[in-house]
Amino acid sequence: MPIALHHMIVPVADRDAAVAWFVDLLELREPYTDGFFRSVQLDDSIVLNFAPAPVPEPVHLAFLVDDDHFDRVQARFDADGTPYTADPPGRRPGEVGAVNPDGSGRRLYFRGHGHLLEVLTRRYTDVPAGSRSS
Repeated sequence: MPIALHHMIVPVADRDAAVAWFVDLLELREPYTDGFFRSVQLDDSIVLNFAPAPVPEPVHLAFLVDDDHFDRVQARFDADGTPYTADPPGRRPGEVGAVNPDGSGRRLYFRGHGHLLEVLTRRYTDVPAGSRSS
C-alpha cells in the first residue's frame, strides 16, 4: 500500500473559530468531534484534526482545488482584503504563482489562524530537488 497523508493535527489558539473558517473557505462537510479534536474530512479522505493549543510553529497545509474553487478563494480574498502571495516567503504579494516549472497550475499562499496555507489547482510534477518552493 502506498504511503498517503491520512490526517494531520493542527494546533490553533481558537479551535472552533479555526474549524468554522476552514469549513467555510474550503466548502467542507460539517465538522465532528473526535475525542480531544474537532475534525473535518476532506473529499480525498484526509482528516484535519484541530486541537486547542498554543501555536509554536506554523503548519503548512496545501489544498488541491479545481479552477472554479480557486477563482472563488482569490475573489473572496480580493474582496475582503485577505493578503496572499505567489510564494511562501511573501516576496510576491497579491500575485498568483504557477505550480510547476512549465507554468501549469495556479497557486497562492496565505495565512490563516497562525498557519501558512496554500491552494493549488494542479499537483506538483517531478522537479529537481530544491526547485520547488512549497
